[in-house]
Amino acid sequence: MFTFTPQFILDSAVLKLYLTDLWNQFKPMAEAGAVDDDGVDLSEIPEDFDKAPGTIERRARIETRWKRYCASQVLNKPNERKWREPEEALRQASNNDMYRFLGWCLKLERGKNNRRLKRINKASSLNTDWKNLRGYYQKLTKIKINDEDGSDVRRGMKYLVQEHGLDTQPGKKTPVYIEDIGPFNETILSTQEKKFYLGFQRIQVCLFNSLGLFTVHRRAALLSLQFKDLQISLQKDPRGGPPIPMIELTPEGTKKFLGLTKLTTFALPEIVYGPSLVICPHTLLFGILFHAGAFRNSRLTSKAQLRKLFISKGCEQLLVPLDPNKSDWYIFCKTELVNGAPTIQRTVPMSKSTMSTLLVTFGEIRGWKGAFHAHQFRYGGGKVINESGWVSKEQHMLIMKHASPRTFLDHYHPLQIDTDMIRVICGLDPDVELMRAVTRQSRWRDTRRPRYLTDHQRAQLEDHPELEEARRNLSQIRAQYEKTQQPALLPRIQQREKEVRNTRKRLQRSLRHQIRENFDEEQAFLDIEAQLSGTVVKEESEDESSLEDTMHPFQLHLVQSLLSYPISNSLEDEWNRRDTGAAAVVQYCDVLEGGPLRGRPKRNASESVTSAGPINQPQDAGQSQNVANSCEVPVSVAGKPSRATKEYLENSEKPEACFQCFANKGLADHVRFQMYHDAGCVTRHFDAIHLKEKPLKCNWCEVALLHQMAFQRHAFDVHRVRSRKRCPNPVQELQTQEQVRHDPLDGS
Repeated sequence: MFTFTPQFILDSAVLKLYLTDLWNQFKPMAEAGAVDDDGVDLSEIPEDFDKAPGTIERRARIETRWKRYCASQVLNKPNERKWREPEEALRQASNNDMYRFLGWCLKLERGKNNRRLKRINKASSLNTDWKNLRGYYQKLTKIKINDEDGSDVRRGMKYLVQEHGLDTQPGKKTPVYIEDIGPFNETILSTQEKKFYLGFQRIQVCLFNSLGLFTVHRRAALLSLQFKDLQISLQKDPRGGPPIPMIELTPEGTKKFLGLTKLTTFALPEIVYGPSLVICPHTLLFGILFHAGAFRNSRLTSKAQLRKLFISKGCEQLLVPLDPNKSDWYIFCKTELVNGAPTIQRTVPMSKSTMSTLLVTFGEIRGWKGAFHAHQFRYGGGKVINESGWVSKEQHMLIMKHASPRTFLDHYHPLQIDTDMIRVICGLDPDVELMRAVTRQSRWRDTRRPRYLTDHQRAQLEDHPELEEARRNLSQIRAQYEKTQQPALLPRIQQREKEVRNTRKRLQRSLRHQIRENFDEEQAFLDIEAQLSGTVVKEESEDESSLEDTMHPFQLHLVQSLLSYPISNSLEDEWNRRDTGAAAVVQYCDVLEGGPLRGRPKRNASESVTSAGPINQPQDAGQSQNVANSCEVPVSVAGKPSRATKEYLENSEKPEACFQCFANKGLADHVRFQMYHDAGCVTRHFDAIHLKEKPLKCNWCEVALLHQMAFQRHAFDVHRVRSRKRCPNPVQELQTQEQVRHDPLDGS
């Protein structure tokens, strides 16, 4: 390197050489700086970046409501110019303006797209609106509203809470324990009141309950689990026994701060001679993994083969790697109909609303009071580990993902005290088992609790003043249209028709909720009256034979396998029991249940709800499945033939088999001769599959049909299959077909 001297500067050639050498030294750093500087400006990053979707939605809702409030103030106070610009109005807003805005929100009846709002009934919801309004104010002014500035508004909020009679108490936080989830999963596996497209979906719900019970994770964290979040291994038993299968979960879908979170790993070793297999995460999860072919070793296809593996000498474990090509597959993935066939969308997660709806539905089938939700796992599980004595305060916070012990006390600890106060004060041992039983979810279980409104109750709602007013408004606008024939009135007629339907549904939901809430007290009164008068009817034991007759054979085998208990002290027998349960799970994943049931189930006076759905051919996105075994024809019940025949289809008034499939000799026998539960299932199958076929042709009569409506008429007149699908106008359908046929741009 050159030395800097005055004589050196005078020599221009030497100076040029020096500058060149200097540039060569600093050129890499300059280029690196240029690359690093080529990024996104801070102003281009949205302020809601990396916020939870719920937070963004609530903030957007408060901004929309503030703009609506400003628009109403422009009409009421036209002389005040600040209301013409909502953002400027918020910058200049006084405490009184914010207080009046919150009061205005309590009176809102209509929301987005003129939809009726549920209204605010809880004081906590009002506090949430105030919190979001403060955030909107800080976003515009870059000034935070502190406690002193907001004290006047909070005083006004207390007045609003009292004026509008808002509920100031938090939810009950009813916990669920292992005593609840075991029978709950049994109900999920055996009930016929809820149907899926594939048995795989039923297994998913049971696994969700099992993982929620043993990991106390949030709903979003469990639903975000992918194969890459799992680590399967065989661990060396420190006591010298055989290798122990281990499942380790590291879910990434947890709450985040600044986009970062400390991922925690839950190790779940297999417990030999453990509780019932219906809540065993190993049995359910290994069944799903084997069904998906998730392991890197393709010849590893069963739990029995996993038992034969051993740990090499000098090692403490044997990793069982998963297929890296399937690392993005979700454990709780979505299943939907694709071209009329049930398809497992492995790379698409199940939505939170779907899982929540399933939990509520199965909770009602179980006879539980109220809506069962996934957060109840955290109420019960958090309380158990908090009182176990094996978990420190810091470990408890790490498991629950809490920043402070106060969070659990304020938001998770059940409010119903389960301390046996009388025994404790009297110096006796508390009855822990009894006190736990009276505070958990199953205390309010009653299978007689109604799930649907009766026809009489529905008819009574037709005379409700709100529904009568909605129908009256519809009649007025229809009369106006008949008188003037103005096309502009048609959208208003459609809107009024929608209001009538929505009002009827809202009243039905409200009545149903009221009946379910009051059921315990009303039914207890009737039971006591019957017992005191001596007219009580002796309760009959549940008839399991009728339930078994309506089950798919594989479902019955699944229930029997998972409800089994250890029958001996032999380790090999216990392994066989668990391996059989996992194999039954794999087998049932491909079973076609027929899809969700439509409408209210048919009820007899002395029978509970039993129903079934149509059966379609399944598919698995990304892989082909051999489902021949899963489509076996069930055993004949109630005199119905086990296989469809030509004579049966010709003579039956309401055939329970598909004529179109029967006449297609290219299909497999188990599809052609399939018997459905009833004629309604055939209708759903016909609408979902055969009305979408191109070209439209009756395989039985070998007649071509021009359009869907003609096929519907032919199916009803000739084959006595009633279709319920609304088809397009035949003329428009034919015109569309002609346009497609003659379109020069159409590649076909």
